[in-house]
Amino acid sequence: MTLRVDNLKVYYRTLAGDVKALDGVAFGVADGEIMGLAGESGCGKSTLGKSLIRLDGRMRYVDGRVELDGDELPVWDTERMNPFRFKRVSIVPQYSMSAMNPIRKIGRMIETSLNRKAFIRRSSQTGSSVPSSVTCPPM
Repeated sequence: MTLRVDNLKVYYRTLAGDVKALDGVAFGVADGEIMGLAGESGCGKSTLGKSLIRLDGRMRYVDGRVELDGDELPVWDTERMNPFRFKRVSIVPQYSMSAMNPIRKIGRMIETSLNRKAFIRRSSQTGSSVPSSVTCPPM
């Protein structure tokens, strides 16, 4: 499954006018790839995820194209998205109780998580616990 997002623009309606939440977002995720999205609070991570499955009442699609396996997703139209939503495209939200600790370095958090899951192969040259290769068990 391949996802392609080109020039996605989604704004929030406010009493003071539109606020540009996503303004020209573009990326692609090819079949077999995994994409992680990280950023500061309020930078648009959740808005991006929501815009790919369902715009909430405050959000306004402005421009852009979203394709899933070459089919354009009608992200601007809630009704027309129904055949795709939760069948072909979904999001897994991150809630604050499971959020990363902003005081710890990201590399250390990933290392700890991978060590717990025994996915890490230690580098034979450096002895470092930084992954030289990361594997996941088959599903």
